Amino acid sequence: MASLPNLTPQEREDIRQSCGFACVRCGVTIYRYLALPAESREKGATLLCPTCHGLVEEGRLTPTQVCSFHANPVVRQRHFARDRLPFSSEMPHLIVGGSRLLRDTPIPVTVDGEPLLIFAPPRRANGATRISLRLAAPDGTPVQIIDGNEWLPTDGSWHFLLRGDRYSIMAARGDGLAVLRIVARNRIAVEHLRATIKGRRIEITPDWLEIDGKRHIDRIGSGSLIGLEL
Repeated sequence: MASLPNLTPQEREDIRQSCGFACVRCGVTIYRYLALPAESREKGATLLCPTCHGLVEEGRLTPTQVCSFHANPVVRQRHFARDRLPFSSEMPHLIVGGSRLLRDTPIPVTVDGEPLLIFAPPRRANGATRISLRLAAPDGTPVQIIDGNEWLPTDGSWHFLLRGDRYSIMAARGDGLAVLRIVARNRIAVEHLRATIKGRRIEITPDWLEIDGKRHIDRIGSGSLIGLEL
């Protein structure tokens, strides 16, 4: 299944709406825009998370199965539990760096002007929290991993995994790591974030923030566009 990087904003909006703003197979809200298999009765695109797309690439998820999931996305099925994933119409509250619960803080931390994480409410009330993630390549160069829930890597340099209530993003090479725990629909904990970006070593957990080996607690401010600028 081919990636579709050149879709217009309106085309992307239409695809998200038709797929339920998530992977049509598992409901994960991090996804790729992919052309429907040739076997599909309709032309167009669907959403699959990196894990489910990997199953397609390995031949463990057939084109017929993809078409079936696209016709009836899991998030629209009665049994699907939306509470276990970040489906919320509000800006999420964040648990990060030993600070009090962060409210209305879209960008918790920037490093030399590079936002590591960006959170935003969905454009539609029935959508999912928009998450963007920017870490670093092995040489320290900033690299965008997720942009508004869209998974960008196509070369296997980064891996994604849903583990229980956690989104885990790991570099294939180097120590780049981000683990986001979905505590509730509108509450997300930065369980572990680690990156060496532009020569700065950053590590973050719910309880502390470490910058170049020096640990801090409660340095990230709440109620502003950027919680902490490094």
